Amino acid sequence: MNKFNLLNYTLSIAAGLTAASLFVSCSRDSETPEAQVRALIALGEAAAEKKETKVLRDTISEKYSDSQGQDKKAVESILRYYFLRNESIHLLTRIQSITASEPKQMQAIVFVAMAGTPIANSQELENIRASLHRFEITFLQEDGKWRVVRAEWRRADLSDFL
Repeated sequence: MNKFNLLNYTLSIAAGLTAASLFVSCSRDSETPEAQVRALIALGEAAAEKKETKVLRDTISEKYSDSQGQDKKAVESILRYYFLRNESIHLLTRIQSITASEPKQMQAIVFVAMAGTPIANSQELENIRASLHRFEITFLQEDGKWRVVRAEWRRADLSDFL
């Protein structure tokens, strides 16, 4: 994997896992799993911008794996590298769907724009330099806590955000 692809992969994993980061702390028994995932994504956006590595690490399942052969330890290393390498992180997220694939498993498709400058809204994406990604994130409820067990990504188009 060349440096450019590694950086994009790092950005993608960081954003995707950040979207999952605060789910454990924000979930309530009375909320539906979909509402919990939506809250996680909103809070995760803020956590990534604050570079809260510990919060992210605690929400990754020991069972984590992805198509790149990454496990939990590899993703933790990628996150640390990404946060050290980037002075500022700004995200804009758009949720396409959240579905239950099994009783204790949720799937979310989330579009994430990543930039070094603030992104107020999707219309600004035409005028700033941002990386656009589509994430498929799988959450598994383990011991009453939701954790990320898989995150896959690919490039997204500007039209996905408009």
